[in-house]
Amino acid sequence: MTVCHVFSGDLWAGAEVVIFNLLTSLQRDPSLRVVAVSLNEGALTDRLRKAGVTTHVIPESRHNVLGIVRRAARLLKAEGVSVLHAHRYKENLLAWLLAKRLGVRELVTTIHGLPESPENRGNAVQAVGWMRRLDLIVVSKLFSTTVAVSDEMKRALVGQYGFREERVRVIRNGGQFPPIEPAMSSRAGGFHIGTVGRLVPIKGLDLFLEVAAALRRHTPTVRFSILGDGPLREELGRQAARLGVGDVVEFLAPRPDPFEYYRSLDLYLNTSVHEGLPLSVVEAMACGKPIVSAAVGGIPEIVVHGEHGFLVKGRDPGGFVDRCLTVMRDNQLRRKMGDDAAAAARSSLSAEAMAGHYRRLYEESRTRVVR
Repeated sequence: MTVCHVFSGDLWAGAEVVIFNLLTSLQRDPSLRVVAVSLNEGALTDRLRKAGVTTHVIPESRHNVLGIVRRAARLLKAEGVSVLHAHRYKENLLAWLLAKRLGVRELVTTIHGLPESPENRGNAVQAVGWMRRLDLIVVSKLFSTTVAVSDEMKRALVGQYGFREERVRVIRNGGQFPPIEPAMSSRAGGFHIGTVGRLVPIKGLDLFLEVAAALRRHTPTVRFSILGDGPLREELGRQAARLGVGDVVEFLAPRPDPFEYYRSLDLYLNTSVHEGLPLSVVEAMACGKPIVSAAVGGIPEIVVHGEHGFLVKGRDPGGFVDRCLTVMRDNQLRRKMGDDAAAAARSSLSAEAMAGHYRRLYEESRTRVVR
């Protein structure tokens, strides 16, 4: 069975890492052939080629939609594609047009994030264009299966966007984890709280800085870091200075392998406004870090409150501060939460587990075609 994945490939962020984890895990199955079509060269395509995944690039900067479809059809004509699997909204349109040309009946898409949080309608950071909403309508009518990365996302797709429940499958994101190593935290530099993500409004990093400022008043030796890049970098730097934490908040550039960074932390803090199911939280858990996180998106489905860390409802910095202080002041609790988080992530949120769920989905798709 040949499965072709269609994606943009212009970034190296959470969704792209998930795609890489999925395709390279599926590639190890001898009964499955994996082919990729990307609209851009980048870190994702480079890594896929090095991993042995057949990867074609048709630059969207040089070709319109129909040109991409024609070229992709020529490349894939001899492959005998059984399933086309798209990621993100414009790729859904391309996959649908490509399926028409190739005669492929099984169309799958993974929704990595919703246009807006069900609880935050009208919030400017969630606003999206009409094309994204139109895409969800098209997908709900024309795709065989839509994969949601959390139960919360599935409820929104069915309840708010009119998807048929039987056509939505929940498959949680999975990570590729290195062997467990001793924590690298250096107490000489203070208790280290960090987070990973694009510096964009949806990540709520303004709240992260407010929490940092409040925690510093309680514990002068605490330090903070944010691993990531994005359009808010300068604005967040100015906010850190205004809050008086510019000297204890470090902004770190993204790195190909973030696991050394995770191991340097004592606590992982997530302050997102909304999420699908962030791979960064999964990776931090796998590295044995207790989590303090906003109770949004699919996070409550993987972080058990009081067991792997703490979940905080609402956007009041005080709630986050109180939970962080609880973890900071109890070494035994912190170690226990970290150990439990690592066991949970490595047992059920691995790339292999994720790929197994997708493999069964593809098999079911082929069975429907045969019938």
